[in-house]
Amino acid sequence: MKPGAAGAVTAQTVDLDGANAFFEKRRAAYETLADAVAPYLPTDGVLFDVGANVGFFTKVLVERTGFSGRAHLFEPVPNLAELCARTADELPCDATVHRIGLSDADSHLEIFVSSDGNLGWNTMVEKKAHGKAMIPVDIEVARFDGLAITDVPDLVKIDVEGAEYRVLAGMLPSIALWSPLPVILCEVGWGAGHPEWPQELAAFDALKALGYGTTLVNGDEVDVRDLRSTTDVLFIPGPRA
Repeated sequence: MKPGAAGAVTAQTVDLDGANAFFEKRRAAYETLADAVAPYLPTDGVLFDVGANVGFFTKVLVERTGFSGRAHLFEPVPNLAELCARTADELPCDATVHRIGLSDADSHLEIFVSSDGNLGWNTMVEKKAHGKAMIPVDIEVARFDGLAITDVPDLVKIDVEGAEYRVLAGMLPSIALWSPLPVILCEVGWGAGHPEWPQELAAFDALKALGYGTTLVNGDEVDVRDLRSTTDVLFIPGPRA
């Protein structure tokens, strides 16, 4: 592994105290997201946290809502997955950490992690990592529909720095069978500036075909085709949309 920038920790070297300090500075943004999805997650429901990092989103969600159900957290970066497992151990819910990434195929590939201390900037989109002092890390990814997870989620959170369409491609066969359909909170990377924007739109169109509508986290309706920058979007199944 290549070293990070002088004095900077990376996703592969940070400890849990350092990671929590990083994310605590961003707590307000996580609380906004947690409050936006709280109406859609029963206290005893099921949460899928895809791109869990060290588990901070789930931690904040539990704190804000009193969630005590089942949580599945997916994180492929080895050190982050280890820290996520430690976070999960302290949660007052039934939390399982899956040390893999979700994608459109079962594979081993490289994810690129930031070398400048930004623990939230880890991407599988090589075109966006090029020339940005990113460190390649080998990870395992898998299609969700091959994992034999039988829990049906009430809420799916996806924060995967541009790999949204890959996650959804491997999950859509299952989503189509779930009843009721889950609400999906998805960070859409770069909007129309995404290097694979047509593939992103195809995945979002597949959700629309299942009856999903789209809003911003403040409740305003949004057309994903109009996105021009990274944006958090709620995919809400009708008639709740």
